[in-house]
Parts: sequence; structure tokens; C-alpha cells
Amino acid sequence: MTGYEVVLLRHGETHGYDGDHGLTARGEEQARARGKALAAALPADVRVHMPRARTARATATAALVHEVLVDAGIAAGEPYPDPAFDNLRFFLHGRVVDASVAVRERLGLEGELPHWAQEYARFDSDFREAAAAGGPITHWIRTPGLYFEPPQVAAHRVWRGIDALALPAGEVAVVATHSAPMRAFVVTCFGDDEAGEPENLEPVRVTARADGTRTVRFRDRELTLDATPPLPPWFDAAWLDGHGRN
Repeated sequence: MTGYEVVLLRHGETHGYDGDHGLTARGEEQARARGKALAAALPADVRVHMPRARTARATATAALVHEVLVDAGIAAGEPYPDPAFDNLRFFLHGRVVDASVAVRERLGLEGELPHWAQEYARFDSDFREAAAAGGPITHWIRTPGLYFEPPQVAAHRVWRGIDALALPAGEVAVVATHSAPMRAFVVTCFGDDEAGEPENLEPVRVTARADGTRTVRFRDRELTLDATPPLPPWFDAAWLDGHGRN
């Protein structure tokens, strides 16, 4: 049975993880290369939708992929922000913020750190090579915290974002997002973290069918679920539905 396809893409290489930075020249080339690969693989008459995370690096990635698709004659809609696919979130001073907001405040602190900043320091203190390689996300996946959005919640919000698209059969969504929600999504689907960190512009593909079945593919692994995993009662559906929109 046919359905719609969702292609989750990690953003291109960025200038660092100590703030909300855009793409490096290499990151821009990565985005263009992925756009060309998608254009070559997609049917000529396909309609493409382009939700994206709201960070600078995801926004720039989506814009470049969109440009390449349109130049190739693909009917790709303009990229638009969708908080379901946002970066990892952090609970800071009573507000839910992007992790880049928390890191900027963390870097401005000296001396004895408050508890939230200690948790962030355990998550990442490098913000460049180690962050790009996925070290902080490995820590987040494996170590419970009190301020970071839990991996299970990130996975559920990605699922809700995929289902909310509700595209006609045969249409495709190309989503510029982040390694944290992608990795949480993959880990909770396959039950392990063997694959590790997605590379820049590496895809996770999901087929959503009208009968409710969902097929997830990452690298050489594939899994078909009878339905989108249900949200347990200990998660707040209202918060997920309004994620980042209030």
C-alpha cells in the first residue's frame, strides 16, 4: 500500500555549537549535494513539502536543498518552520528554550555553577569537534537529566510531526532537522544506539501509509510498525501538540 514519504535530514556542518550558528562553506556544499541526490531519485512529478527546525543551521540547510530541487524542476514548496522537528530543548528559568539559548547563558557564567548549568557542562564543554561527532548526544541518550528534554519525548514529538503532515499518497516531505531528535527517533525505533550519530545531511526515511503502518529506514536497517507508537499517559499530549508554538 502506498503512502507518503518523510525524509529527515540532519543539517549541514555548522560553525560550532556554542550558539545558533549558520553553515560553513562545507555545510552549504553538503546541503546542495543532498539536494542533487534527492532530485535525481525523486519522480519528476512529485510534490515536495519542506518543514524545518527553527535554528539558523536548519533554516539554511532547508533553503539550499529547496533551491537545488526547484532548479532541477521538482515542485518543492517553500520551507516553513515546524516546531515538531526542532532541535533538542532545555528547561531554563521556567521556560522551554532551544539548547543554543541555554549554552549562551551557560558560557556567560563564572565560578560555582547552578545545577542547570552543571547539567549542561556534563552534556558539552567542547562545542566543536566533540559536539560535531555526537559526543554530547551520546551522553544525552544514555544519561537521564532534569533540564534537557528526554529522548523519549523528542522521539514522540517527531512521530507527531510526521503524522500531522498527513500528506496525500505519493507526496514527500523533506525535513531539515537535528541529530538529537533524529537519533532519539532511531534509538526508540530499533531499540539500540548501534548506528550512533547521523552524519550531516544523512537521511532517516519514514513511509507513512493509509492503513496506519509506518516503515522506518536508516542506513542498512529497516523496521515496519503496525502504527505510530501511542503516547503514554505520563507524557503531556497538550504540551507536545503546542510544542514551541506558545
